[in-house]
Amino acid sequence: MKNKSIKSLFSISVLVFSAIVFSLASNAFAGWRGTAPAVHPAGWYGWHNVKGVRKYYPNLSIAPKYTMGAPYVPGKVYHAIYVISANDKVKMNKIIDNISNALNDPRLKGHIKIELQAFSAGTHLYFKGNGREKALLRLKKMGVELVQCANSLYELHIPVSKLYPFIKIVPSAQGEIILRESEGYAYLKP
Repeated sequence: MKNKSIKSLFSISVLVFSAIVFSLASNAFAGWRGTAPAVHPAGWYGWHNVKGVRKYYPNLSIAPKYTMGAPYVPGKVYHAIYVISANDKVKMNKIIDNISNALNDPRLKGHIKIELQAFSAGTHLYFKGNGREKALLRLKKMGVELVQCANSLYELHIPVSKLYPFIKIVPSAQGEIILRESEGYAYLKP
């Protein structure tokens, strides 16, 4: 009987210890540890203050001041190549949103050159009739180069006629990425 009670006491202490470790490692006691929880309260968005502590502001028409981030260098033109290689609706929508966010960042607005490179299964982003024509034309109007890999078209047996007519074709996505990165383009994926 004594051996059984020692085993159950040991089991209970292991469970209690596990619960304590999990609680400290999770966001359950984030306020107690002095860190902010990773999940925002519903209907609120967060901005970091100068000391790096996350403060929450109500989602109203007034936006808080930008208090952190890299400064804009006057006269500099920034470059980015966004790459999509997956036929995934979420990723395709996200890459369009990410590019729009970069174009509308007050530090970059009017000072950034962006290329959107599709290859492999990401070619579906440029298919006619996929519902993204307006979004892609808006990006093109804002100066984004929309580029497709010719190797992917050949390998996937896709005729150019299936793509929107305003898409540029390059010999290879890999070559384009290498060349753009050598020109100082930042490489970004959704």
